[in-house]
Amino acid sequence: MEFCVKGDLLKHINVNGALPEHSSCRLFTQLCGAVQYLHNKDVAHRDLKCENLLLDTFHSLKVCDFGFSKRLTYTDGQMVLSETYCGTSSYAAPEILRSCPYNPKVSDVWSMGVVLYMMLYASMPYDASNIRRMVEIQIQHNINFPSVLSVSSEAKDLIRSILHPAVEQRITISNILQSSWILREGRMEDGEEVSTSYAGSTQEGPPDEKTKEDKEHSKDNSDPGEGPSTPNPK
Repeated sequence: MEFCVKGDLLKHINVNGALPEHSSCRLFTQLCGAVQYLHNKDVAHRDLKCENLLLDTFHSLKVCDFGFSKRLTYTDGQMVLSETYCGTSSYAAPEILRSCPYNPKVSDVWSMGVVLYMMLYASMPYDASNIRRMVEIQIQHNINFPSVLSVSSEAKDLIRSILHPAVEQRITISNILQSSWILREGRMEDGEEVSTSYAGSTQEGPPDEKTKEDKEHSKDNSDPGEGPSTPNPK
C-alpha cells in the first residue's frame, strides 16, 4: 500500500480546523470518484469516515480500511440488501441505525455527507452520544449549520441532499458531481481540474493507483459478523 505521509483526514482537520471550500471540494470530488469506482464494481465500503481517508504528499485523498466492505450480489436482477449493522455510528445512515435492510451504496453516500460536513465545519452534524435521539433528528432532516463559519448556500444545499433520511430521495454520486457547488468550485480552481475530472468523464472512477489500492483492500465478499461499537438502538 502507498505510504500516505500526511496521515488521515481527521488528523488534518484536528490540526488545521475547518477546510476552505475549495480544498473541501477538491478532496470531496476525489472521494466521490473513488467511491463511484467501487460502486461500479459492485463493492460497498460501509465504513467511510475521516479516519479511513488518507492524504499523500500532494494532499490527494486515498480510501483505506476495507474491513467492512461487501461485494454486492443480485437475485433476479435485484440487489440483495444488506442486513449487517456495521460501520461507525456517527457516520451511519438512519436506515442502518434503525436496523432496516439497506442498500449499502446509498448508505455509503450518507457517510460521504458526514465527511463533507466535517471538512467544512470541523465538527459532526449530529451528536452520537444518544443514538436514539440522533436518529430522531436525522429522520426530521434537521441539520444544524453553525453560523460562526461562512459556508456557501450551495454547499449547505448539497449536504442537505446527501443527508436525506429517505433513501429514494438521497442524491446519487453522479448528481453530486453535477451539483452547483462542485461545478462552481471546480471553475474557481486556477488551472486545476477538480469537479470535471469525474463529472464530465465516462470513466468509471479514479486513476489506476486507486484501483491498485482498492484491490489490495477490498477482500470481503460477504457480510462480516461484526457490527459497530455503538449498541443497536431499540
